Amino acid sequence: MLITLSKVGHDYGQDFLFDEVSTSIDKKDKIILLGKNGSGKSTLMRIISGDLLPTEGEIFHSTSVRIGYQIQSRIPDGQLSLMDYYMQDKSSIPPDTEEYYSYERRVRSILVGLEFSEQDWDRRLETFSGGELTRISLGKLFLVDYDLLLLDEPTNHLDLESTEWLVNFLKNYKGALLVVTHDRYLIRNIGNRFWELNGGSLWDFTGTYDKYQSDREIMVKSGLRTRENLLKEIERLDAVAKRYRLWGQEKFIKQAINKEKQRDRLKEQLESVDIPDEEIRPTKFRLPQPDRTGYSVLKIEGLSFGFENRKLFSSSSAEIHRRTKIGLLGPNGSGKTTLLKIITENLEGYVGEITWGHNVRWGYLSQLTEDLNSSNDVITEIWQMMRGQPDYEVRKYIGRFGFPGDDVFKPISSLSGGERTKLALAKLILSRPNVLVMDEPTNNLDIWSIESLEEVLKEYEGCIILVSHDREFVQNVCDHFLMIDRQKLRFVSSVEEYLRRNQRCVDSAGNEEARLSFQEKRRLSNKKKTILEKLQQLRNEEETLSKDVERAHLKMELYATDYEKLQLLQRNVEQTEGRLLEIIEEREILENDLQELSIMLEEQSRY
Repeated sequence: MLITLSKVGHDYGQDFLFDEVSTSIDKKDKIILLGKNGSGKSTLMRIISGDLLPTEGEIFHSTSVRIGYQIQSRIPDGQLSLMDYYMQDKSSIPPDTEEYYSYERRVRSILVGLEFSEQDWDRRLETFSGGELTRISLGKLFLVDYDLLLLDEPTNHLDLESTEWLVNFLKNYKGALLVVTHDRYLIRNIGNRFWELNGGSLWDFTGTYDKYQSDREIMVKSGLRTRENLLKEIERLDAVAKRYRLWGQEKFIKQAINKEKQRDRLKEQLESVDIPDEEIRPTKFRLPQPDRTGYSVLKIEGLSFGFENRKLFSSSSAEIHRRTKIGLLGPNGSGKTTLLKIITENLEGYVGEITWGHNVRWGYLSQLTEDLNSSNDVITEIWQMMRGQPDYEVRKYIGRFGFPGDDVFKPISSLSGGERTKLALAKLILSRPNVLVMDEPTNNLDIWSIESLEEVLKEYEGCIILVSHDREFVQNVCDHFLMIDRQKLRFVSSVEEYLRRNQRCVDSAGNEEARLSFQEKRRLSNKKKTILEKLQQLRNEEETLSKDVERAHLKMELYATDYEKLQLLQRNVEQTEGRLLEIIEEREILENDLQELSIMLEEQSRY
């Protein structure tokens, strides 16, 4: 055993976060530590690392165990270059070992994996952003072969590419892992053991993530049944005891005392039944079904934009249609948040046209929840959008988002990141949008809140434009994917295709993938020409059908009182719109093929 905990508990002067935690960590364990926000996950990690002494209990480390603990954004000397900072630890490794001789190669591999270019290696640490410093501190942990790695939300600030690299790295890591994360893609691929902090107890499950969920559900259902039966029996014994006492005779008083003792023993038993907090107070909310928008929801035409000397978009165009759920994909810094700010009128200075469609009412959930007024408390922020509603209705609504009782009077300035996200979402729903624009909505949420939000968005019948680095969340919510690629917007069929297209292929000489033959180039050029011709035919048909729909709507206004005519026109409109949707799907497939061909031919033109 690497680590053993015996009856460990901790508090910060109030109630215990957790107590009576007794468990151990073995060298083959890949443990995922789960729990609601505030349950004590980070505190338990600090205790295991030795950074914090527990309030009660003991923790034992095996002899010479090496523990690496992720410390986010704590850089001791901002004047150091990135490469010098990484090379610092080489002197602590025993010389004449494989670990010593492979150290510099590992440094380079990790820096590339975390998307730092060779130009970045000589930059001073003080010039990097907070997110970049988090990646730097994370990467440095992987340079030493620790017996146990403690990682607290390691995917924060990582894009899909870096998360993919991290998952592959951790899969092959020889030491033990204890990871706090809400990223289910990482959880599914890494975990073989699951700890859950809930109600002050530590639950321990072994196996896959799916097995954990199944075993947990069985335990919860069993606990709920036990709790329900105990409550019924407590209520029955209490009623019997009261009845006996009313009768007043000595023998009945003795029976009443006996029943009360039985009742009190069952109350003690009830307190020991493990029931998850979220099972007792589930967060239930839903999005109201949205008004119908026009067929075209958003058109981006010829968009160009950049900051200083850096261009993000160059003559980029895309169109989003009714009821589609778009996942916007791209590496960090590619312009995803910028694009959302442009389309929601929070950023000016761009070139091109941004056109929202008929009857569109968009709502924007920003990454930093800037829409919240920090001078308000929670109930004031929501009451402003529910004027005229009685106080209890406002409080009831806020309670669905995790603000029960007096929590509605919390100042917004004191809210945690997860609480701010939930409050911003509560405001967004009150505006009744039919297009949701969301930037990293899962930031700071625990896994159960993420799953709840995911279900809500899957059932939502409006249009969604979503940015998220949570791979499983994006895949489960979105049915279309738009990537930012070389300053252009391109549709792809899936997250996997995006990662495939964004991956650099390198040959044995370290150059870009080998050149195509002349015949192959000509074949691709002919195929591109055929696709362009077919696309033009589809565009012509789409334009004709769109005009037919417009004319039909005008006729429907003329025959507003003729029920039979209206029915006939409505059927024609529905048939025409059905064909328009077929054209859209066919166009998207062809446009994806065209993008791939164009990229291949563009890359070959460099030779």
